[in-house]
Amino acid sequence: MRGAEQLPPMNRQAFLASSAALVALPRIAKATGGLDVAGQAAQHPMRVLLASGTFELPRPIDAWHFAWGERTYRGSFATIALPDGRTGLVNTLPLDAYLAGVLSKEVSPSWPAASQQAQAIVARTYALGKLRPLKLYDVVASEADQRYDGIDGESVEGRSAVEMTGGTIVTFAGAPAHVAYSSCCGGETADSGDVWNTPYPYLRAIVDPHCANSPGYTWQVDVPTTAMQSAFGSDLAGIGTLRAIELAATSPADRPRAIRFIGESATFEASPNRFRSSLGTSVVRSTFVRAVAFAPGASSVSVSGTGHGHGVGLCQWGAREFGAGGASAHDIVAFYFPGTDLGRA
Repeated sequence: MRGAEQLPPMNRQAFLASSAALVALPRIAKATGGLDVAGQAAQHPMRVLLASGTFELPRPIDAWHFAWGERTYRGSFATIALPDGRTGLVNTLPLDAYLAGVLSKEVSPSWPAASQQAQAIVARTYALGKLRPLKLYDVVASEADQRYDGIDGESVEGRSAVEMTGGTIVTFAGAPAHVAYSSCCGGETADSGDVWNTPYPYLRAIVDPHCANSPGYTWQVDVPTTAMQSAFGSDLAGIGTLRAIELAATSPADRPRAIRFIGESATFEASPNRFRSSLGTSVVRSTFVRAVAFAPGASSVSVSGTGHGHGVGLCQWGAREFGAGGASAHDIVAFYFPGTDLGRA
């Protein structure tokens, strides 16, 4: 997940500064890993959309816990009327209690402590950037934002990483930074301007060989020509008979800035993010497309690349190797978000 949308300007600082004072939440007993959400830094309330449509209602356990399906959750729940007419189920709980249910779903609790702490800092920053006080909820519980499974998603190690970094976020020029992360960058992180058309000085392409040993580092897929035509519709139809597909990149080793479709009468380009999302993120595993092999009249197009995800910001598998090599959480964050500092929520 994780930052897959176009990143909007951040104008929620006043809300962040005041939310702790506005919300009086019950104290949650310390869990096995030492989670204590009673501190002021943890009190920003998160509203997590767990489900929409038709669903079973949760079962209250006590004043601050409930069960839903086969899982248990901290905080309170409520049903809401969504703009599309469906009903939504929202879990409201303090920020760090939310993060405890996120962390070990995003990275393994067996990873180095520093890697988990870096993930906690970035996940906290991402969550704060998603606060929408005028909307019905802030985040969804899936990888569209951050994977969240309530108490059942927690681990001793994950809770410890949240506690050890309590209140710490990534900042730039004194304000919370816009952050993103993905599973594996494929050897070079992506520039947010190339992926989402929204550049930030600290979300730029950085050579990162540390994730080379991650599972599924390289990938290749044959995409039916009919699927390509369906995915790009009128854009592809408007260039006449397709003659070639090229990567627009500074060098063969760099990430492509665009995928260029060359027709008999015109040319059009798709950003790496659009190329991936249009064909399916499970088909094109990352925005780091290394090669596209196409022959006019062929029934399929061969697409190959490295990495998994959009590639912007923190590379989780790279952070794992950094931590294993002795780097601190601060070192890891500084590498993936150059020019930023660590501040307080």
